[in-house]
Amino acid sequence: MNIFPLVLMAILAGWAIAATLLAAGLGRRLRRERQEHAETQERNARYRAALRRLEDKAAAVAARFDALQREHAELRRSLEARDQAQAERPLPTVVVDSLDISGEVGTLFEHVARVAVAIRHYSAYTRGHHGPEPNKARYDLLWLSDCLHAFDRVGKALAAGSQRGLAAACGELLSMYDMYLKDGSGYDSRDTFRRLAERVPLAGVTDAIRSIAMKTAPDPEGAGHAQPPDREAAQPAPATSAG
Repeated sequence: MNIFPLVLMAILAGWAIAATLLAAGLGRRLRRERQEHAETQERNARYRAALRRLEDKAAAVAARFDALQREHAELRRSLEARDQAQAERPLPTVVVDSLDISGEVGTLFEHVARVAVAIRHYSAYTRGHHGPEPNKARYDLLWLSDCLHAFDRVGKALAAGSQRGLAAACGELLSMYDMYLKDGSGYDSRDTFRRLAERVPLAGVTDAIRSIAMKTAPDPEGAGHAQPPDREAAQPAPATSAG
């Protein structure tokens, strides 16, 4: 009977010690979690403050960007207005015997560039060193180079300032370019220029050559007016003037 109270007291004492230790551990854990929570809140507060500063800075940058855009638009409008007000007056740059053929010569240069690009399409660089060659490449290259080889006569006539030479060169080119779209022989230039019509159109350059030929053609009226004085000079003087 005397042992039971002692055992009970020992059990109660052990339970109290265990509860105390458990409470102490839970208390330390709770304090640590509260401290971490406080640190997290402080860190979040710093982040929110930094975020607000960044937002303010971004708003200031956006406002500055908008102001720069408006300033750029105003400067561009003023520049365009000034360019329109001070538009460059086109001046003849290629003149032969007082004939301005600047536009036509510019069209010829554009045609040369287009033909060069079309010829470059057949190079090994474009199709690869070991790439297959197009079936009609040899005919295409023949006619593409052929439509340029007579341009040397135009260049020589321009360099010499010869109106007759330029008219003759343009006449030769016109006959060549007219034949390109008619020839259906084995070499078939018509097939080449029909297939390459988008890359190498002949209508514009033909019109430019025809325009040069018309401008440099001899004036039949001037020749007609020049003949009568010669005939009158060749006629004998009237008999009445002898007395």
